[in-house]
Amino acid sequence: MFDYILGLPMHALVIHAVVVLVPLSGLLAIGYVARPDWRRVLRWPTAAGALISGVTAFVAAESGEALQRRVSQVRASTTDFELLSRHTAWGDRAKLLCLVFMVLTLVALWFVRPPEEESPRGHAFDVLIGTLVVLAAVAATTTVAIAGHAGSQVVWNGLA
Repeated sequence: MFDYILGLPMHALVIHAVVVLVPLSGLLAIGYVARPDWRRVLRWPTAAGALISGVTAFVAAESGEALQRRVSQVRASTTDFELLSRHTAWGDRAKLLCLVFMVLTLVALWFVRPPEEESPRGHAFDVLIGTLVVLAAVAATTTVAIAGHAGSQVVWNGLA
């Protein structure tokens, strides 16, 4: 299911969405929690970005596992499995942290309201969930970057 799209490896296509959308969504989420006056404008783009980031990270990890099975069979003699193992480990971490980022951001969007709307929880909760969103955004973006770098090492090892 997570193997090919129109004859191309799904992983190679989806990872580009993850690499672009996770940092962008992280910036939107940080802007949402840090700047109350921006919340009304950022609510829906932040929700869409967080949801798409979580889903694409999940699909990237699943399609990466399908690609890893294929590479292990077809290109075993030319693959550095130590590099591939490092990439897989960081990819799994990125998937988990992107899903955590998605959930925390959606919770923040539900509870942390623009200034003109009444907040159902209060300022302390807004600060707590805002802090967690910022940490999750930074963690997701960092692990995506590290996983991407490790993946590029697998692909380009020995070619440069």
